[in-house]
Parts: sequence; C-alpha cells; structure tokens
Amino acid sequence: MPDAVVQGLATLTRALEIVGAGALVLGFVITTVRWVRQSLQQEATSALASYRQALGRTVLIGLEVLVAATIIKTIIVDPSLEGVGYLAIMVAIRTFLGWATVLEISGRWPWQRKQARAEP
Repeated sequence: MPDAVVQGLATLTRALEIVGAGALVLGFVITTVRWVRQSLQQEATSALASYRQALGRTVLIGLEVLVAATIIKTIIVDPSLEGVGYLAIMVAIRTFLGWATVLEISGRWPWQRKQARAEP
C-alpha cells in the first residue's frame, strides 16, 4: 500500500481517537450537568436512573468510535500482535458495556425475549 495512503489512514485514526475521547469527555460533562439540573427539580432516584442510562449511552458511543480507530490502526497502519490484543480487549469491554446498558435500560439481557404482558 502506498505510503501516502497509510499516512492518510494514520491521520484518520488519530482524528477518530480524538473524536472518541472528546465524545466521552463532552458526553460526561453534558450528562452530568443535566443530572444536576434534574436532581434539583425532581426526585433524586429518578434523576439518578436517567443519569446512569445517559452516561451508559455516552460511553458506548465513545467506545464505538475508539474501536473503529483501533480497527483501522491494527489492520492497516500498524499491524502487530500487541495491537490485536488491544483491539480484542476494547471489543470485549464494548460488548460487556453494551449488554450492561441494555440490561439497565430495558431490564433484560439482549438475548432474552420481551416478556408478554399478562392480560387482565
């Protein structure tokens, strides 16, 4: 692969890493500010549940971007065994957080079917 393409992809990877980290930081700040506002207006328990869900979504979005950057870096820019290990760890963390977020939001694991409502 031409050096210019590899260099361009390396720059893209760095930009995606910055965007992913920025999404995590910015999302945390925005979510926390919203939580403080809700806590002052509502019951603390409902505000905290909302905060946890929003924070979980923020983490998932940031990790999605970081995983994309790591995939590009591992496959094209800097293929190494260490990079593959790092990618595997990130994907495992992202998968676990995804499952935990679904459990938090819907009250069930992603592979569980929706429970049918009991008819009165």
